[in-house]
Amino acid sequence: MTAATTDTDPQAALADAARLEVRAQLDPSPAEAWPALRRRLAMLLQEGAQAKDFRKRLAFIEAGVRLTLEGQEDDSLFVLVQMLSDRSYGYCATHALTSAITCLMLAPLAKLDTADTDALLRAALTMNIAMAAMQDQLAIQIQPASEAQKQIILQHPSQGVELLRQLGVDDARWLGLVADHHEAPDGSGYPLGKSTLDTAQQLLRMADIFIARISPRVSRRGLMPNVAVGNLYLEAQAQSNSLGALFAKQMGMYPPGTYVRLKSEETAVVVRRGERVNTPVALAIADPDGLPLTTPRKRDTQQPGYSVQSPVAPEDVKIRLDKARLLKRL
Repeated sequence: MTAATTDTDPQAALADAARLEVRAQLDPSPAEAWPALRRRLAMLLQEGAQAKDFRKRLAFIEAGVRLTLEGQEDDSLFVLVQMLSDRSYGYCATHALTSAITCLMLAPLAKLDTADTDALLRAALTMNIAMAAMQDQLAIQIQPASEAQKQIILQHPSQGVELLRQLGVDDARWLGLVADHHEAPDGSGYPLGKSTLDTAQQLLRMADIFIARISPRVSRRGLMPNVAVGNLYLEAQAQSNSLGALFAKQMGMYPPGTYVRLKSEETAVVVRRGERVNTPVALAIADPDGLPLTTPRKRDTQQPGYSVQSPVAPEDVKIRLDKARLLKRL
């Protein structure tokens, strides 16, 4: 990076500095990196308008997301999807990171350019900044959202834009994506009821909805992943939108980190997407009687004897996984 380049492109200089910091400070293992990035993002979102050095801190998280995801998509999905069902992690930042990698994985298939992809990543990380604390609370409260909470939910896209502006964000594309992330192609979204959405807007909306639907909460179970993916596909088809098919192709019906019951009657955790959307690679973790296996066993669900029979809710799996050790087995 030359002095001339730095002077003319401060954002590029910030990104370069962040990458150097990430390589020096962040463990490259997804099992270590994603919880560390979650802690940083949670703190940044919780601080809101009071956050100091917002752009520098967010640039570190952006760089960490990109570098950890690169060449480690399945491991990253595995760790983050597992984190979504672990209440020891706050929901808001985990949701944001999972949405961010989903967008990054789909952006090339959707043929988004670099500028749109960059804005999409930043929007995914910050779209809920105006309700970060409440989003964590909603995930663990038993009672339905109160009227006051419903008002915050309705206002958080617009309030998020104002917060980001206060923090020095002036990127119109980034701000626009945050403002519209709950708008819907059929006009049923909020806050403005828009019905014309471009590809990046629809991609962010789909990622946000998918993560929310599969995430269990105290008040309800998460939707089974194959149902959530299937619903997104059908909703997109109804709008003549090809993004639903791209989403199913890229994520699979059983993304890494989710649980399945095999034809062998074993309970398994998905660790790799498969050649087809319904044939992931999994590790059997419990025998047909539900007893934990001493050593997880790799199962290719393309083989008839190990085909996926049904998804399994994370609440029904009583085995606590050591994510780092499990990934080292692959």
